[in-house]
Amino acid sequence: MQYIVMDMEWNTAYSKKLGGFMNEVIEIGAVKLNDALEELDSFSVIIKSQVGKRLQSRVKTLTHLTNEDIANGISFETAVQQFAEWVGTEENTFLTWGDGDIRTLIKNCVYFLEQDTLPFVCNYADLQKYCQSFTDVAGSGQQLGLSAAAEKLGIDPDAFPHHRALDDSRLTVACFRRVFDSDKLKKYVRRCDAEFYARLRFKPYFISDMKSPLIDRRVFYCLCDVCGGKVRQEKKWRHVNHSFRADFFCKACNRHFRVSVRCKQLYDRVDVKKTYSDIVADTEEKKSVQAQKANAETKCGEMQAE
Repeated sequence: MQYIVMDMEWNTAYSKKLGGFMNEVIEIGAVKLNDALEELDSFSVIIKSQVGKRLQSRVKTLTHLTNEDIANGISFETAVQQFAEWVGTEENTFLTWGDGDIRTLIKNCVYFLEQDTLPFVCNYADLQKYCQSFTDVAGSGQQLGLSAAAEKLGIDPDAFPHHRALDDSRLTVACFRRVFDSDKLKKYVRRCDAEFYARLRFKPYFISDMKSPLIDRRVFYCLCDVCGGKVRQEKKWRHVNHSFRADFFCKACNRHFRVSVRCKQLYDRVDVKKTYSDIVADTEEKKSVQAQKANAETKCGEMQAE
């Protein structure tokens, strides 16, 4: 088994072909490791931009790549061919920080090669999820950036150059080595079969129809989150900013509150987030809150002016 730790840089550019923006890959960097996590080889290539002829200023600032660099790079087609040859035919597990890189690589393959799979990738694991499981944000839903995670794992990110594909790959390797547990890693590894690609292609979306059969109607049943007693619904459910909202009153607590239910369709399940918030019923209280908000905004404006 070989581990391929990959990182990419990309430039957001407008594509006439798509009629919208895309993330065009401009650099691929990777490190090949053996079972003992010893580095066997590295790969780095700058890719000639074919969609966006100029780099965004943000990309130039982060990567220090120039428009001349990407003008002199090799084509995406050649880069992928060289990368596949470098990876080789041995059984491998690809590792990236978050799944953004693997998704972007596939989308670029679709765009330039009309190919929606990566034949040279055998298995895949998201190292961001894996490494975070060893930190104090495990299970929180928070997503740590590579540098922030490195610090939590006791690694100095400043010891590595930032925001170039090969350099970020090596920082990712350092994080991987710090928390390597072969048995635990297996829980994060996915075989790159048809279902794997189906999951990557699936675009999660918020459900906006309250009558959708995808929603378990029980999520709209509400009790007071303070006393657990029955409540009276004061306003009908309505859809606002991706959430269903309704207002309720608890007589036992003499409390008005709002319930928000957000339903997001993922590949194999519906993710439901239900939140409760108090409603300031008293007019004077409302005025006080509004006054405090206005005062804070005024102070912020004064500080910016200074």
